[in-house]
Amino acid sequence: MLLPNTACVTPPCTAPSPYFDKNPTLYTVLGNPAQNGEGATVSGTKSNGNMEYNSLQAVLQKQMTHGLQYQVSYTFSKCMSDSTGYYGAWENALSASAYWQNVYDQRAEWAPCYYDATHVVSAYAIYDLPFGHGRALAQNANKVVDAVIGGWQISPIVSFRTGFPLPVYGASDQSGTFSRGSRADCNSIPKVTPDMPIQGAGGIQWFTNNGNFTTPAVGTFGNCAPQLGSLRSPHYADIDLSLHKNFQLTERFRLQFRTDFINAFNHVQLNAPNMGLGTTMGQITTAQPPRNIQFALKLYY
Repeated sequence: MLLPNTACVTPPCTAPSPYFDKNPTLYTVLGNPAQNGEGATVSGTKSNGNMEYNSLQAVLQKQMTHGLQYQVSYTFSKCMSDSTGYYGAWENALSASAYWQNVYDQRAEWAPCYYDATHVVSAYAIYDLPFGHGRALAQNANKVVDAVIGGWQISPIVSFRTGFPLPVYGASDQSGTFSRGSRADCNSIPKVTPDMPIQGAGGIQWFTNNGNFTTPAVGTFGNCAPQLGSLRSPHYADIDLSLHKNFQLTERFRLQFRTDFINAFNHVQLNAPNMGLGTTMGQITTAQPPRNIQFALKLYY
């Protein structure tokens, strides 16, 4: 248990918690580097927590007419929780430690969910290209021409969301409580610089830590929230595209040729920045996979 720095001669000042009441010797060993206790941690967590999710959702939908069908969905939301959980996400989203910084203060863990995205837009469309028999153009094409230009369908999928809240890693425990979930001090929030290249290397300097995040003073817990709602990873914007054609072999059998373009326009999808205290903090040097093209034949019967 953390006590004020005035409670002992040499801070940090602590008192054994109820966990050590029956074994004060263990507490002494944990806190004594001479007895190999340096770096020991005490985990504070539990299997349940609190979460609050609020959202506004809207959908615009068009049923199939004249060969066109589409849907656009928009979500404006906010997710808060005091329990990140053990299974977070990496690369594009970063989750804070599942362990509480102060085992007596669950309220201090209240922060945005690591997957909180303020704005989310998703849309799809299915469009029968207007060529060939039964279509607006080239209705009278012969069988050979119709076999080439008719029966094609295009289907785009559009995905967009704003960035996820970021945690700060790498702060050592200065409280003397052996906290496994120790956090840094947030003195201010740095300015995001999405167009700044890393000098002498590839990547983006998403932000620069100019004293914004520091190690806490001795005898204190870090004041950073587990996830910072005001500092977020890059947004995600992607278009996938599918082009396919149906060949009606018989009344029962139909063959479909399709090609799918994942990240069709090869847009760079940046991962989250390095959030560990150090010289590379704020740097983004990785991204999601580039465009992927796949082909397939499907037989329907």
